Amino acid sequence: MVKHVSTIILAWLLIIAGLIVLPLPIPLGLVMIVVGAALLAGSSPAFRRYIQRVRLRNPKIDKKIKRFQHRLPAWLRERLISTEPK
Repeated sequence: MVKHVSTIILAWLLIIAGLIVLPLPIPLGLVMIVVGAALLAGSSPAFRRYIQRVRLRNPKIDKKIKRFQHRLPAWLRERLISTEPK
């Protein structure tokens, strides 16, 4: 239970921090948002379904995710694969 709650808190902190640093010229904000969303997708089935709907409605976003997905660590790649539209 503690691990689950701490994962959700960490995921939201990463997403918020990523949004704050997103305007910087370095793409660190985008990386933080993707990692936070992947953590949250692994912990929350509702968020996973939300990401699937976003990827289904926005093919450009889905294409970008698929383009750099192979560069990510295995645990992160698996979570992003679980959010692919069906």
